[in-house]
Amino acid sequence: MSKTVISLPQSDRPIFRFIRFLVFALVNLYYPRLEVHGAEKIPNDKPIIFVPNHPNGLLDPILIMMAANRPVSFLAKGTLMGNPVGRLFLGAFAALPIYRLRDAGQAGGPVDEDDMKARNEQVFSVCRGLLHNRGAMAIFPEGKTHSESYLSEFKTGAARIALSTEHEADWNDDVQIVPVGLWYEDKTLFRSSVLVVVGDPYDIRSYREDYEADPYQTAHDMTAKLKSDLDEVVLQAENNELLAAIPAVARWVEPQFDELPLINQHELTSEMIDAYSFIQTEQPTRLEHFSAEARKYARALMTLGIDDPWELEIPDATKGRPWRLLSFLILSFPFALIGAIISFVPYRMAKPVAIKVMGDDTSTISTVKLILGAIFVLIGYIILACLFGSWVNNGWLGLVAFLVFPALGYLALIWGEGFEEWSTLNSYRWLRLARADLVKALKTQREYLADQVRGALVEYRDAQAKPAINN
Repeated sequence: MSKTVISLPQSDRPIFRFIRFLVFALVNLYYPRLEVHGAEKIPNDKPIIFVPNHPNGLLDPILIMMAANRPVSFLAKGTLMGNPVGRLFLGAFAALPIYRLRDAGQAGGPVDEDDMKARNEQVFSVCRGLLHNRGAMAIFPEGKTHSESYLSEFKTGAARIALSTEHEADWNDDVQIVPVGLWYEDKTLFRSSVLVVVGDPYDIRSYREDYEADPYQTAHDMTAKLKSDLDEVVLQAENNELLAAIPAVARWVEPQFDELPLINQHELTSEMIDAYSFIQTEQPTRLEHFSAEARKYARALMTLGIDDPWELEIPDATKGRPWRLLSFLILSFPFALIGAIISFVPYRMAKPVAIKVMGDDTSTISTVKLILGAIFVLIGYIILACLFGSWVNNGWLGLVAFLVFPALGYLALIWGEGFEEWSTLNSYRWLRLARADLVKALKTQREYLADQVRGALVEYRDAQAKPAINN
C-alpha cells in the first residue's frame, strides 16, 4: 500500500480563485444582510484558530473566511474529498481532510484504523506548519454540523492542535484562540440574514506547565474552556421550538426588531432566553399561563393566515405600496417569466447531481446544490447565448444575450419576492376591512402579551442588578 502524502492545497490557482469568487457572490446573494460584530478583534499578524459553532455545513467556514477577510483553512471529512468535485471545491478553500474509522473503505476514507491514525497525524502536522507560518484555521469543536438548539459535546481536536503547535515552537508562536458564534435568521430561507459574533481572542501559553506534565488532561481542560467561550457568543435554548419562538416574541416587545442591527437582535434574544429560564425557575405557574395565552394567540393568527401581527397596523403612508408592487409585477412579468424559464432546468439539475456527489451527507447537500446550481445556470446561459447568436447569425448579439440573461434570472427572483409581499399586504388589508372587530381583539391580545414579556424582562434585569448593587 502506497503512503498518502497530505499537504495544504495551493489555493492561489486561477480555478480556485474563480470558485471562491463565485461562492462569495452566492453567499452575499443568499444572505444579503451579513453582519460581523467584533471583526476588529481579529489579530492580523498572529496565527489564529477560529473556534465556531457549526449550524450550517460548508457555509460556516466560508462565512468565517468572509468575516476574517483572510485565507482560513478548515478540516472537513475525508469522504467529502472522495470525488473530483469535492476535491476541487474544498481545495479552493484550502480545506484539509480529517479521517474517521466509520468511513473506512469508502472513497476518501481510511483503509483501516492504523491508516486513519497515520493520515490524521499528517493532517495535524500540516495544521501545525500552517500556524507556525502565522496562518489561520477554523476548527469546529462539535465535530459535526447540526440543527440542535444547543452546542453538542466538544471534541478535543482544536485544543490538541493548538497545544501541540505551541509545544513544537517552544511556546513562542503566540497562537490566538478566537471563539465565533454564527447565528442564522433562517439558514434555509433565501435572502435572509446571518450574524457572525467574534469573541475576545486569547493565547494559550498559560497551559504550558500543565501540558508538559499531562498533555491528555490539559487538552480536555482547554476544551472545557472552549465550550465556556462559545457559550458566551452562541444563542442556545432548551429546545428548537423555544429558540425559534423567542425572536418572534421579541417582535411583540420591539416592533422595529427586524430593522435593528443583527447584533442588537442577538442581544435581545439572548436576554429573553435568560429571562425565560429565570421565570421558569422562579414563577413556573406564571410561565404556564403566559405560554397557554401565547399558543392561543398563535393559533388564531395561523387560522387567519397571518405571519406577522405587526402587519395588521400598516400605517396609512404605505397604502400605495400594494399598487406600486402590482404595477411592478405586471410590467416585469414577461421578463421575469423568461428569466425563470432559462434558469429553471439548469438549477433543478443541481439537486440530483449534488446527491450523487455527496451521497447521503445531508449536511453538505444544500451548500453543494447552491454552488452547482449557480454553475449549471451559468453554463446554461452560455449555451443559450451561443444558440441565440447562431440563430440570428450575430456573435455580438449572442454576447449581449449572455449579459442580459443573469439580469433576467435575478429579476425572476425579485418578482417572486414582490408577489409574495403583494399577496400578504392585500390579505392583511382585506382582513382589516372585513373583520375590523377581530383585528382589534388581536391587537389587544398582542399588547397584553407584549406587556407580560416586558414585565418579565424588567424583573429579570432587576434580579441581575441586585447582586451588583449588593457587591
